[in-house]
Amino acid sequence: MKDLRGFCKLFYASHYLPIALYQHSDFICSAGFYDDSDPYPFALPKLLKLGSPAVYVSSDTGYYGLARYDDDSFFILGPAYSTPVTEEGIRIYIKKNAIPPGLRGDIAQFLGGIPQYTYNQFLNLLLYLHYTFTGEQLDITEAFSITDTGYQQLIGQHHTEKVYQAREDRHQQHGTYHFERQMLSLIQSGNTEELNRFLMASLHAAPIKEGKLADTPLRQAKNLLIGTTAMVGKEAAIPGGMDIEQAYHLIDIYTQECEMLQSVEAVKNLQYNMLMDFTKRVAMQKLPAGISREVHACMQYISTHVNEPVTAADVVAFSGKSRAYLFKKFRQELEITIGAYITECKLREARSLLRYTDKSLGEISSYLCFSSQSYFQNVFKRHSGMTPLEYRQTYARND
Repeated sequence: MKDLRGFCKLFYASHYLPIALYQHSDFICSAGFYDDSDPYPFALPKLLKLGSPAVYVSSDTGYYGLARYDDDSFFILGPAYSTPVTEEGIRIYIKKNAIPPGLRGDIAQFLGGIPQYTYNQFLNLLLYLHYTFTGEQLDITEAFSITDTGYQQLIGQHHTEKVYQAREDRHQQHGTYHFERQMLSLIQSGNTEELNRFLMASLHAAPIKEGKLADTPLRQAKNLLIGTTAMVGKEAAIPGGMDIEQAYHLIDIYTQECEMLQSVEAVKNLQYNMLMDFTKRVAMQKLPAGISREVHACMQYISTHVNEPVTAADVVAFSGKSRAYLFKKFRQELEITIGAYITECKLREARSLLRYTDKSLGEISSYLCFSSQSYFQNVFKRHSGMTPLEYRQTYARND
């Protein structure tokens, strides 16, 4: 394969999934995006740390993947989502990529036109690209062993081997209740690391006893996965803080994908990805320790409006509380004022833009709605101890 630019166009034409070509970390071309600029300013440095193939899941649950063509060239694809993109998702995408707010309509149309992919589907597409480019055929276990995604497929396979062991004797009692309660508790808490440890410990436990739900192994596996998915969504994810509509939609997505699978092994792989997907989403919506739900909602509001001229008055209006009450809550829980937190969020975004993009100081200042470039520079130096240019020189993209 020599015409890599042509491959970009053909890939998008056949999958409707945005893709871009890079050589030596330099952007070359893309297909499927709203303009011709580098589409991955924030995802690129994260993916390059993970090797190839690699998967990165952003805070808005968008999937990004990297597949290397050779030592010099590689492709990045995404974002892909397993649920419809919300208004907040659009706002987060604009913020992460430092896109001018005036392009919001274009971004909404762009994200809305991307087909929905489950994590499992996205990973298998990435493995297909890896095979196409390198001739190396990896299964999901191998792929997860060489990427740092947190979804440890090997553990998942051992775990599901136990879950799918249907006893021939129907009169035996089920042995999954206590296991399920522990698993649901970890999902509800959004604790992905502890869930991994729990599943690892289960490798050395006695086999789990499941009742017989079907006459064939494949139907048995599918019935168990469908039941588990509904249970996880309703009894763990929603009580853990996940949006109800999002949870039900995700249940539907995994149920539909399950029915399309043609092997017990594929169903096992999907189950583990499902468990981790729900847990990760719950974790993203969890309240930080010592932070009330109302203050956390305001923090999220500020974070997602960082590229707008948001003020303390806007935050008070959003909260529906009195000014005195909210100001007091912020002081008690964060030990700073609302105005200071807004500035902190804008400067955090500025540091990211300085470190990982080539945007000018004027562009960054304008994007973050500072009154002028000089004011932005003064505020940045007062809080960071160095000018924006000094920060960029110290923490360059390839540091």
